[in-house]
Amino acid sequence: MVERPLPEEIKQKILQKVKNKALAQKAFEYVRLVEKEDGTVYVKEEFDNTDHHALWFMVLAVVNYAQRLLRGEDIDDI
Repeated sequence: MVERPLPEEIKQKILQKVKNKALAQKAFEYVRLVEKEDGTVYVKEEFDNTDHHALWFMVLAVVNYAQRLLRGEDIDDI
């Protein structure tokens, strides 16, 4: 398995969608793309400080948006 940060084009589309851009930038630190040996790509998060609710929800939103964008879906209608 290979892990890497979200591509810039995905980050930019997510930043256009969210209101709190600074919080989204912080959330990107906890979200990674994972490519399995068979070529399957998925998004994962590694965040364990659920006491920081705003960041936790932004991490979950970033994962959701990134997964949708990877599938070729439009996030503007969400």
